[in-house]
Amino acid sequence: MFIYIAFIVWLLKSLSLWKPDHIPLTVLWCICVAFVRLLDFQKANDRNFFKKSLKDNIKGLVFLEFFVNLYVFKFWIEFLLVPIFTIIVGIQTIAERDKEYEIINKIIKFILMVFGSFLIFYVAYKIITDFKNFASLQNLESFYIPILLSMLFVPFVFFAALLAAYETFFVRLQFFVPEKSVLRYAKLKSIFSIRFNLWKLNRWSDYINRNWRFQSKQEVRDAVASFKQISAISNLNNEEMI
Repeated sequence: MFIYIAFIVWLLKSLSLWKPDHIPLTVLWCICVAFVRLLDFQKANDRNFFKKSLKDNIKGLVFLEFFVNLYVFKFWIEFLLVPIFTIIVGIQTIAERDKEYEIINKIIKFILMVFGSFLIFYVAYKIITDFKNFASLQNLESFYIPILLSMLFVPFVFFAALLAAYETFFVRLQFFVPEKSVLRYAKLKSIFSIRFNLWKLNRWSDYINRNWRFQSKQEVRDAVASFKQISAISNLNNEEMI
């Protein structure tokens, strides 16, 4: 993840959109946004993942970064805020996955809403009383840098989810295919047939789990052909419904 972020920073720097002054903002973004999104990479399985990710870039923690960097608090306050909210958001990410922790998720959302409301009123007051300081190039950069970083980070989250899905599928496949040569062939055939389509991979994994126990390479080819037929019919039906 950090190698990918370094590449993003290098790219933005080469386009004169990032400079060394943005290091504190970038570090804060890594802790509050990138790390949390990586923990919650399973959301990439949603077909609306890219659309939702783009919406998320203009709210939540991206705005928090902008506000915190717009009007700096005292050092000890900022020193406490970053780890506290990293832990809170991390707990919320875990709580959202299990209904058993729904009450915890609601409490955390309430805490974030209260703090967010306070922050908005605080910044609004500062803007009204000191508009000249607000309307500066530095503040504009503090706003767009986190958004650019978040947008460019989306593909990494998607490929992390794709890698995890392939890994899960291959582990499961080992229990269905006793012959090692057939297993290797099934893995390669899956990669070349599915490629980078995460949603198709999930359907393929479910299809194999329910219908096939490969004994030969021919059965793998038959399964691929059958799955393509089913997918074509499913896509046609969806188009007719639309």
